[in-house]
Amino acid sequence: MAKAKGETKSEALLWPLLDKTVDLRREYRLRNTKFDQKRIKSVEIEEYTADSWQIHKKQKGIAVVRREKKIDERLENLWWVLLYKMGYAELNSGRRFRIKLKRHNGVDGEKQIDVFASDDETVIISECKSCERLRKRSLQKDIEEFGALKGDIAASVRAFYGKDYKPKILWFFVTENVIWTTEDIARADAHKIKRVTEIELPYYTQLADHLGKAARFQFLAEFLKDQPIPELANTKVPATRGRLGGKYFYSFVTTPRHLLKIAFVNHRTLDDPEGHPTYQRLIQKSRLKSIGKFIEAGGFFPNNLLVNFVKPPRFDIIQKDTVTDVHFGNLYLPSTYKSAWIIDGQHRLYGYAGLPEEYLDQKLVVVGFEGIPKEEEANMFVTINHEQKSVPKNLLDDLEGQLKWGSENPGERIGALAARVIHNLNRDLSSPLYGRFSAEGIKGTARVCLTVPQVKLGLRRSGLLGQVALRTHYEPGALCGSTDNASLLRAQKVLNGFFRQISESGISRWEAGRPGKLCTNEAIQALTLLLAEIVRYIERSTSKPLRSLSEQNVMELVSQHVEPILDFLQSGDQEVDTLLTVQFGSGGPRELLLRFARVMRKSYPNFQPDGYENWEQTQSQELRIQADQQVQKVNMMVQQHIFKVFRQLYGEEKNAYWEKGVLIKEIKSKAYAKSLDVEDADARLPLETYVDFIEFKRIIEHKDRWLMFKSVMDIPLDGAKGKAKNLEWMDRYNEIRRVPSHATVDRHYKAEHFVLLDSITDTLKKRIEQFDYEGLRGAEDE
Repeated sequence: MAKAKGETKSEALLWPLLDKTVDLRREYRLRNTKFDQKRIKSVEIEEYTADSWQIHKKQKGIAVVRREKKIDERLENLWWVLLYKMGYAELNSGRRFRIKLKRHNGVDGEKQIDVFASDDETVIISECKSCERLRKRSLQKDIEEFGALKGDIAASVRAFYGKDYKPKILWFFVTENVIWTTEDIARADAHKIKRVTEIELPYYTQLADHLGKAARFQFLAEFLKDQPIPELANTKVPATRGRLGGKYFYSFVTTPRHLLKIAFVNHRTLDDPEGHPTYQRLIQKSRLKSIGKFIEAGGFFPNNLLVNFVKPPRFDIIQKDTVTDVHFGNLYLPSTYKSAWIIDGQHRLYGYAGLPEEYLDQKLVVVGFEGIPKEEEANMFVTINHEQKSVPKNLLDDLEGQLKWGSENPGERIGALAARVIHNLNRDLSSPLYGRFSAEGIKGTARVCLTVPQVKLGLRRSGLLGQVALRTHYEPGALCGSTDNASLLRAQKVLNGFFRQISESGISRWEAGRPGKLCTNEAIQALTLLLAEIVRYIERSTSKPLRSLSEQNVMELVSQHVEPILDFLQSGDQEVDTLLTVQFGSGGPRELLLRFARVMRKSYPNFQPDGYENWEQTQSQELRIQADQQVQKVNMMVQQHIFKVFRQLYGEEKNAYWEKGVLIKEIKSKAYAKSLDVEDADARLPLETYVDFIEFKRIIEHKDRWLMFKSVMDIPLDGAKGKAKNLEWMDRYNEIRRVPSHATVDRHYKAEHFVLLDSITDTLKKRIEQFDYEGLRGAEDE
């Protein structure tokens, strides 16, 4: 741990601070986990589990328990770990780091800082604020206090490090689940406090995982834009200047050391705060490694990097060629952060970032354009990469909203609208789809599991944003306004309202993401298509196009008609889970739409999407066949398990498994009598074959047999535990099995039958597969 430069702990201006590698690594290990973990004695388990700890591992006499860290600590740790990975040499230790303040008025004090970091160039001072769930929260008091103390904090930092250290100090508010108000954003900007939310933090984290310490170049470019880099001032290189497409370009040679400092990559995952279109894919770690090895083996790149200088650079002409309009001279390279935007070649440039120092002075051939618009940058990027290496569909679909906006082609126009709507929903803090779309190059999570191409496909198919008529004509949809911008706002409002109702009806499922099955690509596509079907149903009923109504009126009508779905999502978990479980791929959304339609038809019998009637007939036949098979399978699994246990315990000799296992004489007698009905003795089956299913229940629940079977057969219905013997499922199953046995016109499986059979079949199969038959004899002897 860093000593405070000769001062005692109580006198230290900054404390506690880590600057040794071993201490930083230890702190990193503690912070780089979501859980607190303890090793306890077995007798303490009950005490800890009562206090929200969960058993992680259990051994003889001891256990390892863990508990998820609270969100405020997790957020601080994420930010600390990011700065550590970016190579900051000094970082705070623990959560009680403080800076002692020496104020001009003579009244000293101190300020607790959540995360502090420093290196040779910069100091990072951060406050972290979070909420358990996304909500508005006023940060006025925190921002004003932090802003008021900036001068005193900066003075203490400079006093601590000495006069020769003149860092750029960056002030941050890092937040999670906090909806920033317009006023708080203005306050932070006024105090020059940077904002990082849960939208930007994953981007920088992933970048640091890929680039390591080199991620700091992109990080500083974003937050130190236009600030000078003194050591790069007045760097000049020989260059040629010419024109392409009416724009100046410069061809020159420089080093990775210089270009890394001033470069910025306009990644899709980090929206430009000034609204410029973003287009680059996130850097791929595997490509960086291969490029690094290539360079170390003596390789070089004969092709040039393509950049855009934000501001016209100084160019001193030495010689002119009037024929070609090419000038030769000295180019003064920019010396400010974020002054050279990389259009093509980010992997070649960052391939140097992880190499030893001597490689940073190798030569790179660069073509730099002068001040071209960001839209033109994006078009250049797509043109170059489409010809050389296919751009991922996720990126192209996302880009369509910017590159095809205002297109005369109706298909492109609809695609651009859909892409823009999705982009806005993902960035709208008030939207239930906020932050749900995985970005190109960043791994999704259980919660962040939607992709632009899939959801966009649902929007296009729905017709809500318009349709292509006669190949060249654009036919507006129900969510369209008088202009494309009006359509964007209208669609965003209606879709937000619709999905908010869906999310609030199944909040736990929605928040869970992929495991909850409600906020997935398949479900969102199906719900979008359902919204379109509801719109068409309303229009047929009213003979009035919804496009002529206001967004509020549209939402009122949709809300009235979507109630059957909302009520269903609030019903039993198992039934909802069964409906939402569909195969992945193109058929999933259509299947799910038709299942939603079945729910809708209970309240609106005339609600019938195209193809519903055929699907219903096929669906009924398939489900009936599947249910018949499950009825037989459950009966067989129960029978085989009971008598495999008895055979293991008592053996086959003289039918000992039957005589000793079955303790109820009535069951034995009935089974024996049924066996005698088979006249051919050689054709008679084992006696257990003649036991009725409901009698299996009597065998299992016998007081001297229950413990043998509890681990497999104790199955609470609908999660309702608490009974000594949860065997009601056997009574329910016994009723269901009469459907195929006594099929009549009036006797059919019900929806709840399918759900119950699925649940029982899966549970029994898993438990029987895990059952230890070999250990039965030892257990019986004991």
